Amino acid sequence: MKSGPFKSKIPYQGITKIAPTTAEFTGYQISTADKGLELFYQTPAQGSVKMLPQDKWAFLSELTKRCPHVQIPQAQHFK
Repeated sequence: MKSGPFKSKIPYQGITKIAPTTAEFTGYQISTADKGLELFYQTPAQGSVKMLPQDKWAFLSELTKRCPHVQIPQAQHFK
């Protein structure tokens, strides 16, 4: 994952859940409420990161292929 000048890696097996977010600021960008995603992953403090993928549906599709155990709310929650 890359956010501005920062890069980090989250192993697929550590990802637990992904959900829509209504946060106005997502990463370094101002987001509309229907575009942002929050990815939850295993760390000692149960971390999460907010993101704004260019193609949300392609991102979710690829994530479910690579990470079949991830919890994703029903599609109607994603606008």
